[in-house]
Amino acid sequence: MKPERTISDLREIYKKRPSKVYDIVLDAWHKAKEADEAIWIHLLDEPTIRESIKRLESKSFEDSPLWGIPFAIKDNIDLAGSPTTAGCPEFAYVPNRSATVVERLMDSGAIPIGKTNLDQFATGLTGTRSPYGEVRNAIDPEYIAGGSSSGSAAAVAHGVVPFALGTDTAGSGRVPAAFHGLIGFKPTKGWWSTRGVVPACQSLDCVSVFTQTVSDASSVAQVAGGFDQEDPYSRRLDFAGFSPTSPRIGVFPTDKLPWFGNRSYADRYQAFVDEFLFGTLEVDPEPFLAAGKLLYEGPWLAERVVAVGEFIDSHPDMVFPVTRQVIENGKKPTAVDCFQAQHQLEELRRIALSCIEDVDVMVSPTVPTHFSLNEVTNDPFGTNNVLGTFTNFVNLLDLCAVGVPAGTMPNGLPFGVTVLARAGCDHALLNAVAHLIGESLGTSLHEQPGERHVAVCGAHMRGQPLNSDLTSRGGWFVSAYKTSNRYRLFAIPDGKRPALVRSDVGGSSIEVEIWSLPEQSLGPLLTTIAPPIALGNIELEDSRWVLGFVGAAGSELESTDITSFGGWKNHLRHISDKGTQGQSM
Repeated sequence: MKPERTISDLREIYKKRPSKVYDIVLDAWHKAKEADEAIWIHLLDEPTIRESIKRLESKSFEDSPLWGIPFAIKDNIDLAGSPTTAGCPEFAYVPNRSATVVERLMDSGAIPIGKTNLDQFATGLTGTRSPYGEVRNAIDPEYIAGGSSSGSAAAVAHGVVPFALGTDTAGSGRVPAAFHGLIGFKPTKGWWSTRGVVPACQSLDCVSVFTQTVSDASSVAQVAGGFDQEDPYSRRLDFAGFSPTSPRIGVFPTDKLPWFGNRSYADRYQAFVDEFLFGTLEVDPEPFLAAGKLLYEGPWLAERVVAVGEFIDSHPDMVFPVTRQVIENGKKPTAVDCFQAQHQLEELRRIALSCIEDVDVMVSPTVPTHFSLNEVTNDPFGTNNVLGTFTNFVNLLDLCAVGVPAGTMPNGLPFGVTVLARAGCDHALLNAVAHLIGESLGTSLHEQPGERHVAVCGAHMRGQPLNSDLTSRGGWFVSAYKTSNRYRLFAIPDGKRPALVRSDVGGSSIEVEIWSLPEQSLGPLLTTIAPPIALGNIELEDSRWVLGFVGAAGSELESTDITSFGGWKNHLRHISDKGTQGQSM
């Protein structure tokens, strides 16, 4: 069943009645006030909320993709004028400036309503390590919410806000998603800035997002992502693509994974693979699991000491005991241990990536089991370590990931899987996940701020010689499409490129690909286009128009009409087949 009040739902409401924004945002705020107090650390006051709504009057609805959308912020992410505690009251400070991701979301019209609870200093996967209280699971309060982004996941699961920011270093944005039946998107490291985020392991930290739908996660990603000169770990990514409708899928064999005695979880994962992932390639999980063990059994704990160790040393009694013990273990590794672990990780990364050379996405269980609050209380360290089994390796191996609902366990709690892809495949991954779970990304063919969509029909398509002209400039594949039936396709004399020409006579629908490019890359791309190809507008089969490569006037002269093939790749296959037949005669 489609959830109520997604980003898409609210935009439809605002499009007809913009004044509803006061009712909707204040309703979210009132729901937050009435919710379990352990979910929230700090709620904004009503005058501040109303002031934020009033500022929307100066923003264009069409140019602000998140106009009037209420959201929550994990309390290790700065919001100007509100305290940042990182789950420790004595650590609190009030920043003058919001984190980069928060600035971008608010510039796009989103309205924060408060800061959410977390495992202290983002250290933990249970949601129980906080002096502000244990966050309980929204479906069954006898079970844990998962952490460390526990409050953010619960805020979305309870229907308070359509999306909430978390962070994800070891699985903190995916474990709570799995326990609540949510989408938990963890982008490629460095795509979303971490400036203004209290570090846990700064070299691995990511800001993440919880939503009810993949479409909402994609909408947030389009706004939140992008290079940040002020973040030393920010990256300029060359986004890569693959077919969202037929990605090559790899899976971990169920019988080669540790389930820690929870056979029902193993059975549910196998059932999901059998039902949805037929024709998949089995991948050896050993190098992935071995890499994951390095996160807490290796010297990366020392990076947590770098982040908050000085505070813990000077305020030992003010830190949650379990958290203090975990972080203080980071003082034990030596510099030699650090370099040995880095070398080991590089070896494991090479092996793991070679294991997935022949797949576009990997599907893994998100967690091997789900613990009750009592189980975590009785064994806070052991249970926490188990929860990171399938999530700890992701940032170490530089992958992007989407946590996805994948059915229900016999006790009624959600089961989740994680779909993984290589760094820079974020957009393609989101599209593939949407297709996998039967969701339509309704905004996929709508440009977001800072990007331009371009339709290509020949040598720039995937697998063709000039495709690198797009990918090297930050282009990513959006979707395969067709033109309206008013076009003809010609093979120009050089034999290497086609010309797409609009025609009222003899026209047909022609296969094209829609690619997204950063606006600043469009000009440099045009300098590589040789006549008789030019840039123009192309009508798609659904009557929408998009920028694309077309044949200039007269380009059809002395060219061969190949319209009947329906597309350039079909034409090339025909030529190849003829050549093969000729060789066999």
